[in-house]
Amino acid sequence: MIIVMLRFFQSKFLRIAGAAVVAALLALAVYFHSFDPSVLKNGAYSVDFFDRHGTLLRTYFSGSETYAQRSVTSEVTPHFLRAIVLIEDRKFYSHNGVSIPSLLRAAWQNARGQRVVSGGSTITMQLAKLVYRNRQRTMFNKISEIFSAWRFEWNLPKEQILEEYINRLPFGNLVYGIKEASRFYFGKHPSQLSLNQAIYLALIPKSPSRYNPGKHLASLEKRWRSILDIFHRKRFISTDEYLRAETEGIDFKMDSYPFQAPHFVQQVRKRFGDREVPHQVLTTLDNAIQDNLEGIVREHLARLRPYRVSSAAAIVIDNRSHEVVGYLGSPAYFDESISGSIDMVTAMRQPGSTLKPFVYALALENGFTPSSILPDIQFPARGGFFPKNHDGREHGPLRLRVALACSYNIPAFYLAMKLTPERIIQQLHNFGFSYFRDEPGFYGETIALGSGEVRLLDLAIAYSALGNGGLLFSPALIKGEPVGSRRVITPQIAFLIWDILADPGARFASFGHDSSMNLPFPVAMKTGTSKGFRDKWAVAVNTLYTVAVWIGNPEGADMADLSGIGTSATIVRDIFLAIQKDWTIGAVPVPPGVVKQTVCALSGELVSGQCPDRVEEYYLNSRVPTEVCTYHFSEEGRLKIRYPELYKKWASRNHSPDVTGFLSNQTKRISFPQHRDFFYISDAIPRQDQEINFEIMGFQAGEKVALYLNGQLLQHIVAPAKIPWRLQRGDFTLVLKQQEKIIDSIEFLVR
Repeated sequence: MIIVMLRFFQSKFLRIAGAAVVAALLALAVYFHSFDPSVLKNGAYSVDFFDRHGTLLRTYFSGSETYAQRSVTSEVTPHFLRAIVLIEDRKFYSHNGVSIPSLLRAAWQNARGQRVVSGGSTITMQLAKLVYRNRQRTMFNKISEIFSAWRFEWNLPKEQILEEYINRLPFGNLVYGIKEASRFYFGKHPSQLSLNQAIYLALIPKSPSRYNPGKHLASLEKRWRSILDIFHRKRFISTDEYLRAETEGIDFKMDSYPFQAPHFVQQVRKRFGDREVPHQVLTTLDNAIQDNLEGIVREHLARLRPYRVSSAAAIVIDNRSHEVVGYLGSPAYFDESISGSIDMVTAMRQPGSTLKPFVYALALENGFTPSSILPDIQFPARGGFFPKNHDGREHGPLRLRVALACSYNIPAFYLAMKLTPERIIQQLHNFGFSYFRDEPGFYGETIALGSGEVRLLDLAIAYSALGNGGLLFSPALIKGEPVGSRRVITPQIAFLIWDILADPGARFASFGHDSSMNLPFPVAMKTGTSKGFRDKWAVAVNTLYTVAVWIGNPEGADMADLSGIGTSATIVRDIFLAIQKDWTIGAVPVPPGVVKQTVCALSGELVSGQCPDRVEEYYLNSRVPTEVCTYHFSEEGRLKIRYPELYKKWASRNHSPDVTGFLSNQTKRISFPQHRDFFYISDAIPRQDQEINFEIMGFQAGEKVALYLNGQLLQHIVAPAKIPWRLQRGDFTLVLKQQEKIIDSIEFLVR
């Protein structure tokens, strides 16, 4: 009976044991076959940003705050692959992931030394440790690494195991992977490593702290000698290679990581949004242009420092490829005294006169021509506000070309009144300045003078349309990214504005012959200054490049008066001279539909036999002048000028009666307002500031007169005098009397 029971239990035990073995084998089979290759994608790699030619600009930490780049074994010199196998796992190609003799030997060494002397791990086991990030040396982790190694070997070829391994190896100094180590320690690609360099790098992962070349080079050299001898003994290298390696020595580069164009790189990163940034990004920046850009800006800032100028920004766009090739957000990123980390290329600042070309483009689209006459005098202004020119003078009737090229404020303000602020804001939105508020009353006509705020980046993009036939391109920052475009003005209007801004003769009255705006090749340039000398701008464009520069103080402090010392325009000039090599090109070609015509330099009309000065002007086919000059005439053999009524007061001050026929001291009348003038009450200006002055002329000092407004006595005055009057809506009649006799009467309107 007992024997029967023993046989029963023995049989049952064998069945249970057999079942357990089968279950274990099945579990192992499932374990090995259920390998998920995606586990190998958990490597953390840093992100490298390169210029267009492959020069490293900046490296960003990986997610684990390390420097690491991935490579394939075909990119790595065979010397390194042999060395790493020789040092870490000589039987790598013959075992199945685990070396039992190595494990037993390690256990014996650890027991005898009563500490961890050796781990006995193969390359495959080390890969498991790196993949699953087992930081602690425990029995559980060791067993886990053994099974993971078998699993890797079951599913992956040896070459892939080695590739994954060398991409995760720690090389000290926060550097991981052979590719990053080659660059950091020797400034090379891993395929270009010499024999000595390959061996040295293969030794470091064994103990990155103990074999740090910067601290323990002697220890590293001792190990290098033994590995080199093995290479020779195993005939991995010839005797000549061995002797050459012995004598050539080693030189570690260990350069710090570059920090070039930091604001530009930040803008590139933003382009990816929520998308994952690739490990390597080839940007559009040209490092040679960037070096020129930074050097020129810093030289000028050193010169301008006594004038309370602390910072600058600049951008260069290639108008052929529509790529940003130069970008300086500040002269010193880490200088907190100038808020160097703030990107002034994208900061919002008042642009001054740099918005005027877009206002004038709108005027040309709405019937004006480059020879249309604009008033540079104190004409009736909306809200009582009246701008002043930068030279403090009034220049009378001006051709549109001269008004824009000389950047006079009064004609631009006049155009803003004619075109309306609403349409100007629409035009600016069209050119990419989308952040201008839609309510025109917020800016009023001062929008034409730069009362809003813009970004230097957007200003450069808008100006580049002048060199691209009226097409506005969204410039690329990354090589190969699509570049969008849209038409903002016609090629004809773009050419006319470009040609005006490129005309040294047209801007002579403001900037002279020796202006920084005059270059030895075709370039259109515009400058701007914000209120209180807080910002100075210059933008230049031709078919090759657009260059835009801002100088000022990031915190908004005023600069000194920089007149006559060369500022933003000089910086733009020097940048253009540095980057444009061929001085014979760059002009925007005359598009179809534009013709040239000779006109009077004063009236802008077709020349007559009396016109002393003539100029050639471009016109749209449909807008060539047809009227002969009405300004010049001969009287009693003398050349005279017949100015329109609007300019009588200005002409009386600036010409003798022999020239104009105006008797400035004998004509008693109301000089301001003039008959049928109109005014608007602005929503953008405080009501208490919206005043005009009633003015009279032709009276001797001390003469007494009276002014009546809509039949009511306004004030008795003594000449010369001005009477301030706050605007109010209505139709008005202003009468000038002397001794109850009506001397003059005019009508004006306020809306």
